[in-house]
Amino acid sequence: MPQMTDDLEALPFWAQVLIASRLTRRSTHGLDVLTPQKDRDTLIAGCDAMDRCACAGSWSAAERDVILRAKNLSISGPAQKTLLAMYYAADATHAANDTMDFGAADAACMASVRKSISFASQSRGLNPLQAAIAVAGDMDIIAFACKEASIGRYDGLGEGVMSRIHPVHPPESWRGAPGV
Repeated sequence: MPQMTDDLEALPFWAQVLIASRLTRRSTHGLDVLTPQKDRDTLIAGCDAMDRCACAGSWSAAERDVILRAKNLSISGPAQKTLLAMYYAADATHAANDTMDFGAADAACMASVRKSISFASQSRGLNPLQAAIAVAGDMDIIAFACKEASIGRYDGLGEGVMSRIHPVHPPESWRGAPGV
């Protein structure tokens, strides 16, 4: 994964946040009925809010509240790795918001994105290979879209990037499976 890490860190900060959010969303889709639907909905709402922050290049108080509600869920059992992925994706969002004002936030953002990806790849419903494929695909399309839209290191992604990427849905094989 060293090459992937280098490629990930070369992306704009908000692109890194988007990748962490998208993998956390995939991890959430992999949760089953052992995790209450309201908790899964809260995690998805947190991912939605992180995506909007990545688009805007900042987080508003309303978005922050949704993200913190997801980050601070108390879940045990099979959802624990997904919750940790959300925790670090939320931290990455906070750090990305602060990168313009605080130099150490750059490293904090990158470290939190890596931790979020690591926990999501260990979560129920995802395995490390699936996670690596998803991250590599997201990195490829998001890097291309950022280049096409002339997105700089600290810029929000805007509709120029967001409109070029496909939404994250559960794989077809999960639809109709018990608990999905």
